[in-house]
Amino acid sequence: MIVVRREGELSLGSLALGFGAGVLAAMLFDPRRGAARRAQVRDKAYAAARHIAEEIVRGARDLSQRGRGRIYELTHAEETVPDSLVVERVRAQIGKAVSHSRPVQVEAQDGCVILSGPILKDEVEPLIEIVCKVRGVKSIESRLDVHEDAGTLPSLQAGGERSGAAGTPRPTR
Repeated sequence: MIVVRREGELSLGSLALGFGAGVLAAMLFDPRRGAARRAQVRDKAYAAARHIAEEIVRGARDLSQRGRGRIYELTHAEETVPDSLVVERVRAQIGKAVSHSRPVQVEAQDGCVILSGPILKDEVEPLIEIVCKVRGVKSIESRLDVHEDAGTLPSLQAGGERSGAAGTPRPTR
């Protein structure tokens, strides 16, 4: 379908734009309240500009810190990390992937992390993924005792330990 417009014909959009511009001009140049409205518009514009500047600074700082962290990781990639430190780092991350982290045992031998203990089936893959990302871990050996559900295992029962696992509510005190 081809629409042909004649010169001088107004569209609905241009009519609405003109009406809006007229209302805005009337509000800003009103003799009684126009000065207050202009001051309010000016204040909001300054606040928006300040907020944008703060976000730019925050983003630049974040990018700088991420870059420095990445450079550090790359320059220390071949660094030998003591097994005790690897175990501490892994233990610190387990609670992000597992709802009951206490029964999971962690050992390390030359960067090879050995995981053992009871765990729910749905939590095995997230646990392995998060342990892989820990600096100093070269390999993972899983000796986990995988269970479909908590069953009669007290260490996996609901109402016990609550860690930072996603979707797990924290107890109220």
